[in-house]
Amino acid sequence: MKMLLFIKASNPLYIGILENGSFVPMKPVSESTAPDGTRIPQGSTPKDLSEYIDTNKELIRLDTGLMLILTDSVDKEMSYQLMNCVSGKQMWDTINLIMEGTEDVQENRLDILTSQYESFRSLPGESITQGFEKYTKLLNELTMKGKTYPLRETNRKFMMTLPHHVEHKSSSIRESVTQSISIIEGGLNIIV
Repeated sequence: MKMLLFIKASNPLYIGILENGSFVPMKPVSESTAPDGTRIPQGSTPKDLSEYIDTNKELIRLDTGLMLILTDSVDKEMSYQLMNCVSGKQMWDTINLIMEGTEDVQENRLDILTSQYESFRSLPGESITQGFEKYTKLLNELTMKGKTYPLRETNRKFMMTLPHHVEHKSSSIRESVTQSISIIEGGLNIIV
């Protein structure tokens, strides 16, 4: 995610390259007939390097700049896996495959995270802060995978999963929240 934000900030045109591939300068080709007599319809074909104009060269340099950002943003081990990539999009797709896996792997990972959420418990001896950090990390991972829960549900779930040694604190928080909700629902805009 940090890499994607950096790419967007560097040049908004990089996102187009990640989605559609690198720019290939094309030239129109008029209708013609092949030596065997078959008709070749009008279309376009890639330009030769000698036919590039300055605008074409600038757009091609964008892909090179993106490739530099991508290789510079990964560790040494991953950079070895990007060595044979010939475009920024190919590098991006390779990074995504390495980091996220195939669709089946992603779906399996989401199932595992969902199961971890459903069975989440704070550990005995763990502080509220420690438990909340683990819980927030789990929720963030689920959100990055496209799974979200209503805020009220996630707050209630966290409060219910706190260990026994912090029960007095969680009871006070629950009581305070319940009072606040009942006052708001009663028409007053005061939070106790």
